[in-house]
Amino acid sequence: MRLLRKISFVATVMFAAISGPTTGALAADAVVPLRIQGTQYVNPDGEPVRFWGVNLVALYPEHEVAEAMADNLAVRQINLVRPHHNLRPSGDWNPSMVSGALVTYQDDSRQFDPVALDRFDYLNAALRRRGIYLFLSMHFSRSYLPGDVDIQKTDDADRAAWVAAMEELNGYHWKKSIDLKKMLPAIDERAALVNEEFVRKLMTHVNPYTGLAYAADAQVMGLEVVNESSAEYAIICGNRFPTYWHDKLVAKWHAYAQARGLEGGDLYAPADTKTREARAAFLRELDEKYALRMKAVLRETGSQAPVTISNLWRGENNLQLHAEHADFVEAHMYGDPFVVRKVDDWIAAVTRTALADKPFIIGELNQAEGETNIAAQSPQRTMLPLAASAYGSLHDWSGMVWFAWNHGGQGIGEDGWATAEGRKSRLGRMIEDGMQIDHLRTAGMIFRRGLVSPSVSPITVGIAPPFFAGNYNELMRGKTWIKPGWQGVHGVRKAFVANAADQASLPWMTQTPPSVITSDTQQIVKDVDRRQLVVAAPAVEAFSGMLDDREPAKLKHLKLSGTGFTTVILVVDDGRPVGESARLVMSRTALDADGQDTSTTRVSLSSMAAADGKSWQVRITRPRFADPPAMKVEIDANSNLL
Repeated sequence: MRLLRKISFVATVMFAAISGPTTGALAADAVVPLRIQGTQYVNPDGEPVRFWGVNLVALYPEHEVAEAMADNLAVRQINLVRPHHNLRPSGDWNPSMVSGALVTYQDDSRQFDPVALDRFDYLNAALRRRGIYLFLSMHFSRSYLPGDVDIQKTDDADRAAWVAAMEELNGYHWKKSIDLKKMLPAIDERAALVNEEFVRKLMTHVNPYTGLAYAADAQVMGLEVVNESSAEYAIICGNRFPTYWHDKLVAKWHAYAQARGLEGGDLYAPADTKTREARAAFLRELDEKYALRMKAVLRETGSQAPVTISNLWRGENNLQLHAEHADFVEAHMYGDPFVVRKVDDWIAAVTRTALADKPFIIGELNQAEGETNIAAQSPQRTMLPLAASAYGSLHDWSGMVWFAWNHGGQGIGEDGWATAEGRKSRLGRMIEDGMQIDHLRTAGMIFRRGLVSPSVSPITVGIAPPFFAGNYNELMRGKTWIKPGWQGVHGVRKAFVANAADQASLPWMTQTPPSVITSDTQQIVKDVDRRQLVVAAPAVEAFSGMLDDREPAKLKHLKLSGTGFTTVILVVDDGRPVGESARLVMSRTALDADGQDTSTTRVSLSSMAAADGKSWQVRITRPRFADPPAMKVEIDANSNLL
């Protein structure tokens, strides 16, 4: 029987195709304990582990669907799931369930829904058997109910006032209440006790499908205290609690200010620089005390899982809190996927949150939100997986977690895939976005396997105190950062130092790189003029951008011709250099001037190793069909695959 040299091809909808390969036998020990070493998670052998993940939003599938979904995710290179919004009352996303959340929200917010908990447990066990880790939350977008009042006994007047305040808070529009509910346990004892109770219950709960309590399970690689929250941000943005809590917050502030010889005045409009600085310190202290309290509760359950406090850029004051007390740092980014549009890009923005001595994970990643952004950016969205995997590798980040695979269980079939998959952008339901799914596997291979090298001369930017802001723009601008463009040359992280003045004259602080930006590894080229992103490493060749009449830079084997926007990612699957590989995986998207899929773009491979009497085959694995067709591919006298 003649042996075949194989090249797997992930195609767009114009090709007959199949689902990806199955994961094979499932191992009970597919999850191994991880520990943090410097800026990386490492396994017991000391090898770095990078996470390529998805957010699963309020998802409680039936057992058979959970198994299928776990398989599907594993094939797409997913090794981390971030369950999200699991305490949000999600009847809109899960209409057949009691509340659509892990708790019933009947009378109070303190009782698990047994059906939701069982499905949550089973899904996590199915993920575990495929080596997929969990990133959990201590807050999970929770709500509080007036019935929670009796978790703390006080007098009748206080009890009635708390109930009335909670009814008022729950009557606000969600956009008005969201930051208040996140900040509430930092100033309210009842809310803090409700959160403590939840953490104890969840982490000591034994998953019947693994036999392990979550506190003892290596599958839990981390927990966040609260999602996207900062007291300084909430107050600067003008958020006001109902009177019951507002008066308590203001009283705390006045006592804090007076102890430092200051007149507190209006918390929302500090009178001078000293008062603004004191306000920043006060609000940071609220976050700090609550975060340390919740971390202590977690440790009481026996869990040693790493903890981050929150996520999303909220200024240096909040970031320094993470530098002192978080085990790893998480950021969120919704940006323009077309990183070649200009020198400045989402990589430049998100690097502001990376610290020099801690693992860094983007816990939510996707194109920019909003109808205008989605309409303008969606045709180029397949550049995002390539840019994330390449620049995430350059910056030596630990994880990329896409937002979001789903919102609830509607529209998911028994095979674990969407009942309807298309080519349109579905930012909150990536399971329906065939164009993004096409590239998840190949981009995930790049990132997880370290096929693109980290920066050979990374930059550390020193940030000197003090850290405070008087308004939103000051808070979000930050204090010190590099000129746009250098994020494409070097890995960049921050460190808090007493004196960072000596860095002011360095090139990345004073100059802007040229419009063709090449990484210091020479493996990534971002060409703003030609609007092309090229990745060329021994085991990877990839292109995303606008084709023109010249060959893209750096590509030795991957040859492209045509017009319009194209993304092609080629990775080896046998550990050899591209030209010597006997097994390659390729994903491809090609769009015409109207943003529609086109077959006019030609892809070929040149300078491939001689076949030695063997033949090449293409097996098309996207979109999905029941049985993979195998097609013979010719190789010419010059070792070119046609």
